[in-house]
Amino acid sequence: MHNGQDAAAGEHTADFVMDIDEAALEERAEPVTLDRTVRLMARENRFALRAGPDAWHPLASGQGSTVDIPLRCVAHRHPECRLRWVRVSVDVSESNGKVLDLSPKDEVATEPVKVTTRYSGGLSLEIEAVPLGPEVSVERAREQDVYLPRLTSSGPMFSAAWWDFMQVGEAPLHVDRVLRLLVGLPDGVTAARLHTTLRAGVSVQGALGVVPLVGRRKVRLEGRGSLTDNP
Repeated sequence: MHNGQDAAAGEHTADFVMDIDEAALEERAEPVTLDRTVRLMARENRFALRAGPDAWHPLASGQGSTVDIPLRCVAHRHPECRLRWVRVSVDVSESNGKVLDLSPKDEVATEPVKVTTRYSGGLSLEIEAVPLGPEVSVERAREQDVYLPRLTSSGPMFSAAWWDFMQVGEAPLHVDRVLRLLVGLPDGVTAARLHTTLRAGVSVQGALGVVPLVGRRKVRLEGRGSLTDNP
């Protein structure tokens, strides 16, 4: 097994080439045909994940190990588009993994908060959300990783984790968040394969309703912490 000191310092960024989710379009009550301009504009929104370095922690003999995986998720909208929602999912079933904990979790606060996540061993993450007063400016809030919470999540005790970021009111949705995933792996497993999927709903001027987008990438998390493309 590997411990936290074995984790490599390297990081890996996966850009997601988003395609129109044709199946989701067909499920609409009214048939819709998107012209070429709308399709191109919808795809010009940027979605990416930056992962690592991860940290491996052996559990008691025969109980496997935990892997603390940081992922930075970015969803950057085209100036003429509006993001309505973004979903991130990470599946670890290919390596017989199980989601032990994740961060951030469901956030329902209406005021700015600073979210701090730590791992001190065991099968869970320590998450602290500290409310901040009105004197915190927007720029200072960004520097301190302060967010207006607008998300739901699920995953512990299953083989996949989900985070849903949602637009609230007319405020533009922009996602730039650090996601933490604590995965349990069986004894003897020294590499984890992750199947990551991003989905998004984008409003484009001239399109009927929200244009659904989907992007999928498989990555392989090596025992020493490097994240590489998995063909």
